[in-house]
Amino acid sequence: MTETGEEFKAPQTAGSPETTLTMPLFPPSGGQALLSRTQTSEGALDQTRWSKEYPSCGGRRQSPIDLQRRNVQYNPSLKALKLTGYKSQGGQFPMTNNGHTVQISLPPTMRMTAADGTEYIAKQMHFHWGGESSEISGSEHTIDGIRYVAEVHIVHYNSKYKSYDIAQSAPDGLAVLAALIKVEDYGENTYYGTFISQLNNIRYPGQSTVLSDLDIRDMLPENVHHYYSYKGSLTTPPCTENVYWFVLASPIMFSRAQGWKLENSILDHQNKTLHNIYRMTQPLNNRVVETNFMNLPNERAPLLPQPYMYLSKLVNLLTRSPLPPTKAPF
Repeated sequence: MTETGEEFKAPQTAGSPETTLTMPLFPPSGGQALLSRTQTSEGALDQTRWSKEYPSCGGRRQSPIDLQRRNVQYNPSLKALKLTGYKSQGGQFPMTNNGHTVQISLPPTMRMTAADGTEYIAKQMHFHWGGESSEISGSEHTIDGIRYVAEVHIVHYNSKYKSYDIAQSAPDGLAVLAALIKVEDYGENTYYGTFISQLNNIRYPGQSTVLSDLDIRDMLPENVHHYYSYKGSLTTPPCTENVYWFVLASPIMFSRAQGWKLENSILDHQNKTLHNIYRMTQPLNNRVVETNFMNLPNERAPLLPQPYMYLSKLVNLLTRSPLPPTKAPF
């Protein structure tokens, strides 16, 4: 299953049965995983070999990445994202265990407008998590090498294209709004109450349930104004490099019980608990990660744009107390 929700097929050899790629598995890492594999009905396909069958997976604009806060560039022209139709609305919203993740289909009335005015239409949202042990976290993006417990992706396509099917192969076709999920000793996140409770109803691949009310805005962090942005790719084959990423600076908060429930409720096509469904972080290469904020909300250290960092170092140097004079020898 690709990042956009479309299935992708493992390459076939003559006489071999068709196989469908399912889930990536990773060892405990805390930062970047050292090994990865993608399960198929025929065995395992190393993530490091994806590019042999899907050349884009070896490209220079791959996702996810490590968001290194001291190396990002502040861009004051980046306005807050405009989220339309994200608030509570009634309807029928299928929530499915596709054997790879939990996916919720979203209505086309949900739209996101980027700072440059481009409007994107929502297609679906899905989750990435770890969970094989208490030591494994499973967000795809990391911040300063730290991997969060999980990550949610809301997949959109550019509204200038008539359909998602057309947009997914266009160079400017897709945009993903991502939010990291942090687990601490807080109370339940009530906005995820219905979602968490429905996981038991889609335990097996192919099972679906229907959400009759959806409020994606409340499922996101309170602060959706601050974000990191960069040009990247899908995080699963075919790894198409046509995704504009917006990663929110503030995390979603889960209780430990909710985190455990997300990580341990869903089975894959091998009837095993679906764990560690994330890709390793990829090289940034020559790309620039931009932000629209100067200080990280609720984080350990402030984030300053590079000119300010250099100015701060210069001021510290100029205002440093002079060294005591050396004494002449007698």
